[in-house]
Amino acid sequence: MPAQFALSYDRWSASLDDAFVMATAAELHGLISGLLSAGLTPNAKNLLPVLYDFLNDGQAVPAALKTDIQQLIDSTAASLAQGDYSFNLLLPSDDDSLAERVEAMVEWAQAFLVGFAVQQTDLSLVSADVREAIEQLTEVTKVDIHTSGDASAAENEEAYFMVLEHIRMMVFCCYNEVGQKFPEPVAPNKTLH
Repeated sequence: MPAQFALSYDRWSASLDDAFVMATAAELHGLISGLLSAGLTPNAKNLLPVLYDFLNDGQAVPAALKTDIQQLIDSTAASLAQGDYSFNLLLPSDDDSLAERVEAMVEWAQAFLVGFAVQQTDLSLVSADVREAIEQLTEVTKVDIHTSGDASAAENEEAYFMVLEHIRMMVFCCYNEVGQKFPEPVAPNKTLH
């Protein structure tokens, strides 16, 4: 996968559409990030069955898309592990409308929480900081993208980028405290419906 494809929202959206996958690119990346942040190792054997349940009603995806997803798993795991905060969310570009970007951000956060919950079902086992991060990510999922306020376009853009940065910090909190420390349990064989 070319590096520019790794986090190109439009390319991922087209690939998922071509494979008749109902999930968005934001949901795919959020789910992968949540699973990795909750302690699942970044190998296809563990991640693909969960992704197939979420993305494609338990059915495998075409081979080319499967290869791309495996590479997205690898690149996401590498960016989380680097510790230099190079991790970015797979979202529409800044050229897309703010409403589209906010909607994708909410989808990403929802999918992250699903991925995290698949692996970490008992939040009493994690630190108070991680529980707070999960609560704050849950608040992001409640953002109403159709609310119009008195804020200017510039203020709305600034608020969007502040929320994105906050999400990144919450993801790092989860990954650093849970993703790298918990021994990996046997992957559950559950359908996410």
